[in-house]
Amino acid sequence: MIKTVDDSVLASLAEEARQKPRKRTNFNIHADLNDPIQRLCITGDPETVFPVHRHLEKWELITRVCGSFTIYTYHEDGTVSGQYEFAPGKLSIAELPEGIWHNCIFHEPGTTFIEVKKGPYAPLTPEEQAPFEGVKH
Repeated sequence: MIKTVDDSVLASLAEEARQKPRKRTNFNIHADLNDPIQRLCITGDPETVFPVHRHLEKWELITRVCGSFTIYTYHEDGTVSGQYEFAPGKLSIAELPEGIWHNCIFHEPGTTFIEVKKGPYAPLTPEEQAPFEGVKH
């Protein structure tokens, strides 16, 4: 079966994100959390906060679908090492290498990106959670 994401799915995700306490939601394209490649749409509002984290053994491929957002990367001491703007006329795709501290700030309601990374799904370990806060808005 072919899985598709159209404007009605994006609108549903935007509404679902607005209703959730974290102001974001995801739509898994992969069938199972044990899938060796995780593929999902992540949708949210500017109020959502992605804590700074890293994936010690996983790269991430990010593709902007709609809206705008910024990915920040960090040095080990918590200072910003990079700022990557995703918006029409700016970035559309980026690959983050494994082990890099990062977080994401949404700038518009209903912003959506596709994330692809190695599976299976696993919660972040303590070593993958930053001891600093990073940029929040």
